[in-house]
Amino acid sequence: MYFRPIVNNALRHKSYLPFYIAYLLFLVLGGIFLFITTREGSHLILNQFFYDSMHPFFKYITHIGDGMMAAAIVVIVLFVNYKSTLQIGLTAIIAGGATQLLKNFVFDSFDRPSWFFKHFSESSIQTIEGVDLNIHNSFPSGHTTTAFALYVSLLLLTKNSKWTVFFTFLAFAASYSRVYLSQHFFIDIYFGSLMGTLWALLIFAFLSNLNKPWFNKSLINR
Repeated sequence: MYFRPIVNNALRHKSYLPFYIAYLLFLVLGGIFLFITTREGSHLILNQFFYDSMHPFFKYITHIGDGMMAAAIVVIVLFVNYKSTLQIGLTAIIAGGATQLLKNFVFDSFDRPSWFFKHFSESSIQTIEGVDLNIHNSFPSGHTTTAFALYVSLLLLTKNSKWTVFFTFLAFAASYSRVYLSQHFFIDIYFGSLMGTLWALLIFAFLSNLNKPWFNKSLINR
């Protein structure tokens, strides 16, 4: 009963609708895709959509889901207000930390596509020359968790439909880049997106119910 009004006030804003629609479709269609294929089979299917013209885009867009981007965004938002900084920082730290625990201690035996198809499969995959491929700790995708944690947090803060579409695109682009580059299987980004999104929503809803005097201050407005 206590949490319901927080969720209603914090999350039920019409500007969030593009993200909710896109993400619901992703969960449903992606879930069906995972259900009717194997982990390796799904990667072979997606790996067929591999085009030279798209290599530069995915090669560089993947970096918007790494820790350096998260740190840069936190520093920038310090000049906006401390509440937004707290929200984004907490989300990135908690979501990223939970992912690293799962990757390194719970699912540490899950290998990456490059290693699996090299040693455990007769099939081969297409990769981009010059991209260093990780080989272990595949599940879940840390870049995907961070991307959804960051950009869902940002779209929740802006409450603007155009920014919602933009940040939704960034989250999905960074996530799919991990599959395109064969750094992860589809199931890795599917559950990574869930972790990032859920932490972003929970922390946003929690902080929306708090009102501290210093929340609206920033580095330039003390």
